[in-house]
Amino acid sequence: MSWIATPESSTIAGFDYIKDRKVLIVEFKNGGRYNYYDVPETIFERMKAAPSKGKFLAQNVKGAYRYARA
Repeated sequence: MSWIATPESSTIAGFDYIKDRKVLIVEFKNGGRYNYYDVPETIFERMKAAPSKGKFLAQNVKGAYRYARA
């Protein structure tokens, strides 16, 4: 895993991606950590490049992929 810290984000502490399982892991600054399942690698790459990680997550991941609190 290659954890990506996001100190510039107001809501997301960091995130990572498990390529062989297609799992996006997101940790929020409030301490919650969630796994999003069946996420294509392209979504992870786009999130890495997004100027606002929280906005990208809200618009492209939440509601589109199943998830569970980790």
